[in-house]
Parts: sequence; C-alpha cells; structure tokens
Amino acid sequence: MPVVTDVGPVYEGSDGRYYTDWQVQRKLDAGEWRPCLRERGTGRRLVATDDGTLVMLVPTTLEALPEWVEVRAAGRVARAVDTRRSAP
Repeated sequence: MPVVTDVGPVYEGSDGRYYTDWQVQRKLDAGEWRPCLRERGTGRRLVATDDGTLVMLVPTTLEALPEWVEVRAAGRVARAVDTRRSAP
C-alpha cells in the first residue's frame, strides 16, 4: 500500500480516536458535530457531538500517530483508520 504523506491535518481526539481533516469536515457538514471553539494559532478545535459530549481535537503529525492508526487515501478523501477495530 502506498505511503500517504499529504492529507492535511490529522487530529488526535480527546475521545481516543484520530481524524483527518476530511473526516472532521464531514461530521461538521452532516451535523454530527457542532463547532464550539477554534484556536487558530495551534489549530486545536473543540466540537460538540449529537449527545452534547465535547471532543477536543489536537493536530498531530503522521509520524506521531500510534502504529495502530493507518491513514488511507483515495482521491480527495483521507481517513484515519483504527486497525485494532474490526469492520461491522
């Protein structure tokens, strides 16, 4: 599988998950998340989920991702995948 190097920001969520910029924007556009705060200097974002839970998103580098996180890209879509989880 080719190594992905340019996917935009990758975020570490306070919920223990990792998200690409595409995944964050998709959740915001779909209304699953609501933006609360955005710190432009650091890129950190705070979002609220459907049930009101707050999730802090902190930008990280591809090199800093845990070994179980794989970034998969197809065209303009890039997803952070937890390889420990099995697909439903």
